[in-house]
Amino acid sequence: MIFLPLSRSRLGEGEPEYSYFSWLALLYSTGMGSGLLLRAVQEPVYYFNNPPVSIEGANNISLQYTYFHWGFTPWAMYSLFGLILAYNLYTQKQGNLLNSIIPNTYKKFAKNSAANLIILITIIGVISSLGLGTAQFIGGINQYFDLTLGNVFLLITVFTIGSIATVSALTGIQRVIKYLADFDMIFSILLMIFIGMYLNFPSFFSGMFSALFNYVAHFAEMSLSFGNYKTSESFKQNWTVFYWAFWLSWVPFTGIFIARISKGRSVREFIIATIIVPTFATIIWFSVFANQAFLIISDGNANQFDNLFTSLFIFLEYFPLSHITVILATILVLIAIINSVDSAIFVLGMFSDNGNENPSKNHKFTWGIIITATALGLTAVGTNDLLQAVSNLLIIMALPFSFLYVYVILSFMIRIFKDKG
Repeated sequence: MIFLPLSRSRLGEGEPEYSYFSWLALLYSTGMGSGLLLRAVQEPVYYFNNPPVSIEGANNISLQYTYFHWGFTPWAMYSLFGLILAYNLYTQKQGNLLNSIIPNTYKKFAKNSAANLIILITIIGVISSLGLGTAQFIGGINQYFDLTLGNVFLLITVFTIGSIATVSALTGIQRVIKYLADFDMIFSILLMIFIGMYLNFPSFFSGMFSALFNYVAHFAEMSLSFGNYKTSESFKQNWTVFYWAFWLSWVPFTGIFIARISKGRSVREFIIATIIVPTFATIIWFSVFANQAFLIISDGNANQFDNLFTSLFIFLEYFPLSHITVILATILVLIAIINSVDSAIFVLGMFSDNGNENPSKNHKFTWGIIITATALGLTAVGTNDLLQAVSNLLIIMALPFSFLYVYVILSFMIRIFKDKG
């Protein structure tokens, strides 16, 4: 699409609302959240210790599959949905968000069904993110710091995060949401640079470029699990299929939010900034942390990074100033959770306010209360099983959404070719 005439089209009139840095920061905070921090060490090390395929070079394979699960595919899922909505809303001037999902149809039932499905997926996603994410994060804090923070503290944390996210959404994207995203981006980059200072750069660049080449060269084989890259059923289900369903279930509100913050950009800018730039930034991020982690586990204790919620903290203890970096990492994870929730509240407000791209405070406040109260209720039950069931329901909801997504893509392509013809 970058090389098609369509790429010169602008997504709306006027100058973009956000600088390139803030635009990318908002993309990251909404699209990946706390996952990049919590998985930075744990996932590459897991693949290193448990290679998914029988190909020589554990370092290379572990990086390759980390790139695979966090690279082009999820960002393409987000980007395409966001691009279609932004093009329909700002270039084709469909009027509002609801009309932009399924344009050129006067069937109210179809539009309402699509909107209701997306609302449902977004609600389930944000509740599971707030409730389960906070519960598991507190569990990791307890284990790492040898604390016994109980259910009361957990409820207070859920309420605090939900309240901050609601206030953030009420102020609009230009204020708290943007500043939180900027803070998260700046200090995540500084943390990466700090860890990168201890790299063996020749080895680092050699390993990263080798894994990147293999990822691109064998992308089809990895995606379809065949040939030398045929993985076991358990790996395919527990990792690849799980990730594809998880990313797909987050496409609706992430894509809508990306569309909302991209007004004024060209289609070419949009594609580069939402697929190519974040993919390569993600590759550098994982490469920095993974290469250092490989050196650490080569000295023994290969299982010390198994726990998703303590692995980053344990990893940081191997470096100077760990008392500062551990606190910083904790703050960054919490901000990432807050930004995921406030972005979802904003998108839900757009839906309930008749597709208004700047929803009223009443709508955003109502959704903030609903989400926070529901997450508190599920957390108060005192079991992770219920929250995990909600999270699993989110994955299941990816299936019906996938049919809607295919329809949206095909409709967009047919309309584009007709317009250009």
